[in-house]
Amino acid sequence: MKCIAIDDEPLALKLLAGYCSRVPSIRLLGAYTDPLDGISYIRSMKPDLIFLDIRMPDISGINIAQDLDKDTLIIFTTAHREYAVEGFELDVVDYLLKPFGFERFLKAYAKAEERFTALQKPDLRHAGDDKTVSFKYNYQRIRLPLHSILYIEADNDYIKIVTPDKTYTPRMSLRAMESLLSASGFIRVHKSFIVDVGKIKSFSKEKIITDRKQIPLGRSYCKEFLDKMASAKQDIAATPSSEPKNPAAT
Repeated sequence: MKCIAIDDEPLALKLLAGYCSRVPSIRLLGAYTDPLDGISYIRSMKPDLIFLDIRMPDISGINIAQDLDKDTLIIFTTAHREYAVEGFELDVVDYLLKPFGFERFLKAYAKAEERFTALQKPDLRHAGDDKTVSFKYNYQRIRLPLHSILYIEADNDYIKIVTPDKTYTPRMSLRAMESLLSASGFIRVHKSFIVDVGKIKSFSKEKIITDRKQIPLGRSYCKEFLDKMASAKQDIAATPSSEPKNPAAT
């Protein structure tokens, strides 16, 4: 898990960095005594977890937490018990009261790993006659009927699930979603796109046309896609070839 730590006390920060180094699954990207430097790094690198002090010069850790993406996990590290209520209201993972030992640190990190795993793991279920997919988004479990999904697009560490009414951007890989939907009429057609076969209006060897978007067909996905189209019994019109017909053909 990609993490950063922000604490204006150098000794506390050094201790925290030492704890992180003892856990193989933690990748500590940076440790900052200046919270403004930490904020800049958060915006550019989008870490999964932040160890965040609360009472700091210039800006409070509470203010920083309030401005973060809701999918960013936070563990507060502070010497002040009175901030526990604010931490609860912000739905932070845990609240480490200084001084804390390695065992208490591990318990907090285990909670973060559990929540992080839940955020990454979508599931596919039947609701009556209709399949639905569910995923974590903004700390809520969203359940979408598959027929409402127009297409799915990769966006760095996120994906865009596009419906007629809204676009959802959960933090997960396109590969994870592809694996989940592979038996549900969806197909990967590009390194950045998954489409519903039933929503394809026409296609060529370079592109796919749906109601809402023209989607590129990647070379490495072309053969599998064309094979699926050939075997699918759907009313999909292939784009006419630009090659001239053989005049000798009858």
